[in-house]
Amino acid sequence: MSNPSICSVSPVEIDCSGSWLLHPESPAENLILSFKKHGQLIPVLAVQESGKTLLIAGRARVSAASKLGMDVLVRYIDASDDISKAVLHLEENSARSTDESLKLATVRYLSSRLNASELVKTVAPLLSIKPKSRDMKFWIDWMELEPEYDEFLRLGHIPLAAVSVLSKLDEVDRAALCRFFEKLSWSRSNAVNFLTWLYETSRRENKTVSELISAPEFESAGESESPKDAVGRFCKAAKELRYPKLSELEKMHNKIVSEICAGTKWRVEPVGSFETGEVMIQTRFKNREMMKKAMADLESIAKFNGWEDLFELGRDK
Repeated sequence: MSNPSICSVSPVEIDCSGSWLLHPESPAENLILSFKKHGQLIPVLAVQESGKTLLIAGRARVSAASKLGMDVLVRYIDASDDISKAVLHLEENSARSTDESLKLATVRYLSSRLNASELVKTVAPLLSIKPKSRDMKFWIDWMELEPEYDEFLRLGHIPLAAVSVLSKLDEVDRAALCRFFEKLSWSRSNAVNFLTWLYETSRRENKTVSELISAPEFESAGESESPKDAVGRFCKAAKELRYPKLSELEKMHNKIVSEICAGTKWRVEPVGSFETGEVMIQTRFKNREMMKKAMADLESIAKFNGWEDLFELGRDK
């Protein structure tokens, strides 16, 4: 039975090193003023094991009390194993924000102590994830990745959804891909597309991803290249490998359009990745003068001979 009584304990007697303390510690300074004015209003949670007081939740309160030379109000509860301790810790901190780092720490901690079905049943409600959702599956699959990828996820360099492709690769290819995520931050769409194009190309060409990314187009970003430009370059190179014909059509399209629209603000884009033979032309303006200029430009570019070449691109695909 849990002891419902609240005890006063010296901060030095409370062990705050438990591996189940998954939330990062909040700054004690946020509580010091309140402690000075009102004292400790909410007791910390702890368990007693082998004569020791092991903290379950309330590190900031313990730290604040220690800085002020105060004893800590402690409520002892039952938690006989690490799983129970972690669950109680997370439940007591449920009002705090839950980011990817916390989710990763939680799933990683509990995955080594529970089987897959128990993990889903336990973790999902703690992290407000639907048990049968794609995100929950992503988290389960992520547990099979190497530690390097945990760090990339914590830093925000790679999205969780990337595991949908990474889990299909072997350790050698995943290790070779690490360099793309060490210093660059990838959006969900860019990361998934980049990895998918490489994976699909490797299967089609019967080559490893490691071999594909050894090409000069995949050389690491130089000092003069912005992170955004580097990601764009890598995505473009992967897409050209996956869709060589489409990439050639895009180059031809861009060359013709640059001639057609030279000196104007009109843009011409293919409809349906050249599958329809149609194009869309558009521009923007914010006053009547700009509109008149745009209409005059449109009348001029409509006479350009390159339009027929542009329309033929889709037919020749």
